[in-house]
Amino acid sequence: MLQILRNKAQSIIIQIIVVIIALVFIFWGVGTNLMNNREAAIVVNDEEISFQDYQMAYDRMYNSLQNQFGASIPQELLESFGIKNQVINQLIQEALLRQGAAEMGIHVSSSEVQETIKNMPQFQENGTFNLERYTTLLNANGFTPVSFEESMRHDILSQKAQMTIGGFATTVTDFEILDLYRLEKSSVAVKYAEVSAADYVDEAVIDEKLLEEWYTTVQDNYKTEREIKLKFLDFSYDTVGQMVSVDQETIEQYYRENVTEFMEAEQRRARHILFPADENSTAEVHNNQKKKAEEILELARDGANFAELARKYSEGPSKDQGGDLGFFSQDQMVTPFADAAFSLEKGGISDIVQTSFGYHIIKIEEITPAVTRPMEEVQETIRAKLQADQARPLAFQAANEAYEGIISAGSLEAYLQANQQARLQETEFFDRRNPPESIGNDPKFLNAAFSLKEQELSSLIETSQGYAILFVEAEKQPVVPELSAVREKIAADFKQAESLTSAKEAAETLLDQAQAGEGLQKAAENSGISVEESDYLSRSSSGSQALPAEIVEEAFQLSAKEPYPEAPLQNNSTFYVLEFADMKIPSGPLSDEEKSRYSNAILQLKQQQVLSGWLANRREQAEIFTHRTLSQ
Repeated sequence: MLQILRNKAQSIIIQIIVVIIALVFIFWGVGTNLMNNREAAIVVNDEEISFQDYQMAYDRMYNSLQNQFGASIPQELLESFGIKNQVINQLIQEALLRQGAAEMGIHVSSSEVQETIKNMPQFQENGTFNLERYTTLLNANGFTPVSFEESMRHDILSQKAQMTIGGFATTVTDFEILDLYRLEKSSVAVKYAEVSAADYVDEAVIDEKLLEEWYTTVQDNYKTEREIKLKFLDFSYDTVGQMVSVDQETIEQYYRENVTEFMEAEQRRARHILFPADENSTAEVHNNQKKKAEEILELARDGANFAELARKYSEGPSKDQGGDLGFFSQDQMVTPFADAAFSLEKGGISDIVQTSFGYHIIKIEEITPAVTRPMEEVQETIRAKLQADQARPLAFQAANEAYEGIISAGSLEAYLQANQQARLQETEFFDRRNPPESIGNDPKFLNAAFSLKEQELSSLIETSQGYAILFVEAEKQPVVPELSAVREKIAADFKQAESLTSAKEAAETLLDQAQAGEGLQKAAENSGISVEESDYLSRSSSGSQALPAEIVEEAFQLSAKEPYPEAPLQNNSTFYVLEFADMKIPSGPLSDEEKSRYSNAILQLKQQQVLSGWLANRREQAEIFTHRTLSQ
């Protein structure tokens, strides 16, 4: 309906209707994508979950993935993660937990919510809750105190429900502990042959007819990305902030009232020599590492070059830099290390310091005293901050007025003709992976832009930088390129595919011959393939072993009765043929520390199983509605 009005808004009557709809948008806080619908996104047993809650949960998960991968995530990759379904399931699970908690009589008091928020470090300054910081961060993330505290109440309620339900699992038997111990500490030795696709690349011959036939089966993998050409009105905080005037007196007042912001803690540059031993290490490992540290400490105090000692003896990641850790403040290091480092004079060498990482010897190289940066040095930073604070409501106001103006005018073009001072930006065609510099990799902006169709106007979009109104002027749909246009890449991929097929066939032949009674060594000699014999492999340290972790795990499925896997094992472009050699199964005894660790791990697993079963049962009995737009 709204799109019809956008496209046809020419008559006075329709323009009046559209203005009414725009006002409804403003009062109901409508934002991007699915938020322009007042229907519930999900309903769980009559409890409604709004599109706004869905969008916020979606954005949180998107941003988490973005932070994990360090770049903007293409939509295709997001879809492969099933992010939409993950968010839906998460919201349904949280609703079921809240409802279950209410039925069990579990409640969350206002004081619990307040205490939780007061203890959240992001709202603290110098270890104390700061109300101004609290409200500023909430505003920056689209929350009011009331909405955030209600969200926290829901989270705490869910956590209490999880703990209560999981608490029905309370016992762990000695047999279970011993079984897990054996599972973790067992080791296996295998003979293995590697068959790599790289060894068959040169044998792959490109036949033009076969290449054309192959391309027809995989051509969808080479489709171009959808491209759009965009017009948008930008109401970024930076742009609006530049128009905000901040006088010198206000800057000086802010500096006086917030001087702690401009205090720089004392910094120290240190070297250390580390002998690792953590909570999972045995008493024997701790004793050996501590003894090494004592021997090296004696050398250091006798005048040996500390950096050279670190390069020669340290077992930590900084050894190649002579143990140099660079400059750090006291709160950047674990407590025992920080206490020792900040108690030494320049050039001082510590006693042996034990932390959760192991045993350290520390030497202080340089000390930079704590300082307070003068007002003259930070006044431009303060000015920019105050401008940004004032820019947020102003940017929203300006963007809202522009949106209303566009709707009233009937089109973006008509609005621009009447408001020639408007800051319109235009792009050439671009795809999601390669946005222009003027847009950057803002996921909210790109999500909104690529959800629009050609000639479609967006709602008011809130981005991480401010607000925007988008209009897709034109689009180019994905197309399959002609073979001639991508022949070089297709030919290379074809050779890779052929070589992978050849490697797989060679590995399958090798396994068949080994299973037929020849054994791996003889079968490999007949095929001109070398065989290696592994050391004893363990599950806990498979990442540092000769075989990939996935292959090591499969090795544990073999035995003297079944010495071969059913098929060659693949890791990337290499196939592995394994033959069981031997297995060691420990019998104990376990230390009290080991028993406690295994008991806790088993108990957590049992609690999770109880919770999962409870949720599955609740979900099966629940009435759940998901809006059609989330099912597409």
